[in-house]
Formats: sequence, C-alpha cells, structure tokens
Amino acid sequence: MADIIKLAEAVASEVEGDLMFAPELDLKGIREMRVIVVPAGLGVKPISRGASEDSMKIQVGVLKKCTEDEVVDLVNTVITIGRSFLDRKLAGATCTHIEYNPLYDPNHLRERRQFTGVVELTFKAVSQ
Repeated sequence: MADIIKLAEAVASEVEGDLMFAPELDLKGIREMRVIVVPAGLGVKPISRGASEDSMKIQVGVLKKCTEDEVVDLVNTVITIGRSFLDRKLAGATCTHIEYNPLYDPNHLRERRQFTGVVELTFKAVSQ
C-alpha cells in the first residue's frame, strides 16, 4: 500500500511548503506567501486478485495577504504549481489529475484581504 503521508511530505518538499494536518492560519502581519500541504483522501480499488490501485489526494493551499492587483499573479502561481506535478512520480505514485478548487476564494479576498487558492493533486499507485 502506498504511504499517503510520505507522498504529502514529498509534495511539501517540492513546493517548499509546510505539511499540516489541521491547517488554520491567521496571516495577520505576514506579507510573504504561505504554501500548505494536506493529505486529503485515500481510495483503494482492486485491479486483480492480488493487486489494488491506491488513489491518493493531496491538497496544496496557497495563502497570502494581498490586494486585488496581486490576484492574477497568485492565480498563475497556483496553476503553475498544479501543472508542475501532472504525470510526475513521487514516493512511488504518479500524479494523474489536478483540480483547482477553489482557484481562489473571493470571500477571503473581500473579508480578510487574503488570497486563498487550492490545488488538489490525485496520485495513483499499484500495490501488490
């Protein structure tokens, strides 16, 4: 069976982010961008008698105090992060799908002046 924690650690290392299990961040006074990595889901389905396919979801959150003028660059950063993983192999699993949800959160932008974007990476691995 693939190890989702090792995979999340590998993703965090690649994006120079922090692995967190219950992220709740107050960005007051923080101007630099924060990248947070969270193991988000695991699915297993049989593919033969002795083998299964593990589907692991890792979420990468990009957070930064900002103005509306910075949103386009931050959206492009989130998209670039996601695309950089597609078809890449890490910790024995291959990234087969990326999804941006939300690409950015307009409520956080209005209420907190904070950019919050999330990319969900789906990795697949075969286990014997």
